[in-house]
Amino acid sequence: MKTLKTIIPIGILLFTCLFAMGEKKQKSDTAGIAKIEQLMKSREFYIEVDQAFPTGNSSITIDSKYGQKRIGGEGYVSLATNEGQLFILDTIATGRLPFFGRAYSTEYGQGGGIEFEKAKIENESFKVINKRKKHYIEYKFNVRNRNDVFNFYVEVYGNGKCSVNVTSNNRASISYGGDLTPIPDDKRKALGI
Repeated sequence: MKTLKTIIPIGILLFTCLFAMGEKKQKSDTAGIAKIEQLMKSREFYIEVDQAFPTGNSSITIDSKYGQKRIGGEGYVSLATNEGQLFILDTIATGRLPFFGRAYSTEYGQGGGIEFEKAKIENESFKVINKRKKHYIEYKFNVRNRNDVFNFYVEVYGNGKCSVNVTSNNRASISYGGDLTPIPDDKRKALGI
């Protein structure tokens, strides 16, 4: 009986602490989402991707003068030395994202990445999602380059981490992981802003 009297208050105390921590996390998520939402509504932001998740679960084999090297596996490729970039400036997008996967139709000598320069953003939608345990911003848009249309689906979380899913007419779909931030000053100069 004595142990039961000791266990019940300790259990109530633990439950209260866990509940308070959950509420604190939800408030910090909400504050982070509000900050990210304000940045995205300013229509001047930058996404830098450092991970790629090609369709399928195979690793990529790269041939070089030093031989073959397999990178990735389980559908993951680190972009530590080849980060992708996506700039959003008002109604214009510029992007350079490395691509790993199957290309159904691309022009000879046009490189292997997803690239577009000062492309007009079309079919744009922006929505804040507040689910019980998941708070994020959903951002969708399309851009065109000379010979393809790219459909972007971006989920951004309160800490600035984001996932970017890209589908197109001429390539297999690919997803990226990275960070959404304001456009850095050195990148502004390179873009001529």
